[in-house]
Amino acid sequence: MPLPMKLDLYKPANPGENVVVHISTRPIKNPQISIETIKILRKRGYDVKLVMIGMPISVPSDETVEFRSELMESEKLELLCRAKALILPLSYESFSYVTLEAMACGTPVVVSGAVPEEVVIDGFNGIRVNSYDPRDYVNALERLLKDEKLRLRLSKNWQEFVKQFDYVNIVSRYLELIHRFM
Repeated sequence: MPLPMKLDLYKPANPGENVVVHISTRPIKNPQISIETIKILRKRGYDVKLVMIGMPISVPSDETVEFRSELMESEKLELLCRAKALILPLSYESFSYVTLEAMACGTPVVVSGAVPEEVVIDGFNGIRVNSYDPRDYVNALERLLKDEKLRLRLSKNWQEFVKQFDYVNIVSRYLELIHRFM
């Protein structure tokens, strides 16, 4: 069973900042793809900034990327809830809890095909990109930034989808299993 979430901790908000969030700077998380994606979006005229949660890595210094490390969990959730999107061009992921956190915030997710389809269903509760080409992530993010109907539809679906991970539902399912085998 998946890890339970306490959904009342998540405060969906209208994105107030032109921020895209990327979690973790480990190589398997492909931070360089997110950095290049934001640079291309900026060249196309989008006023967005990448906030990377994790230890700073070596990149040319400019206003495109802001590194945030040692955030408290509440600060991370607040940032996720204010963001325009979460980008995760992962090489591998067994279960993406941070994707569920973004969904609970009502924040659109753009992820690689490495995120299991059980978590992100393309076009239903997120956008899946089946490549590691930054231009493909640019196109996905551009769709979200331009198409308010798409964002609202995904948001509605996220809110329904993520309810199955609420701790009350998880506990109920565990109790159901216990009673079945007693």
